[in-house]
Amino acid sequence: MSKIVKAVNAMVSNPDKITNSIKGYNETECFFKYDGKHHWSILRIGNDDYILNYYPGQPDLNSLASIPDEHWDEHAPISVVYRTKDLATKEAKDSFRELFSIVNEKLHGMDDVLDEIIGSDIPF
Repeated sequence: MSKIVKAVNAMVSNPDKITNSIKGYNETECFFKYDGKHHWSILRIGNDDYILNYYPGQPDLNSLASIPDEHWDEHAPISVVYRTKDLATKEAKDSFRELFSIVNEKLHGMDDVLDEIIGSDIPF
């Protein structure tokens, strides 16, 4: 298993460390921080391919998220790119899909919604 898939699995196993989820300019892209210091974005391409970008340093995720696709190449910072298409394993696709789902849920505040629903379940 590649190191990036292990890292993605660690993120999936620790969703509470995923914060600052921000909707990107692209409809299926989300930017986020992991463990308060690692800056990422994840983008879904079609139904089953994902691109995960790591941004070294401390970039402003709000600024990155607002860059239109047509200007991305001109303004985006240096990043390390991981594509499920290149990794070409079922585990990579499954792991990236799960991470995308978690980040997207955080974008929409689903942790709070689900906690509220679970908390309202009165046992008989």
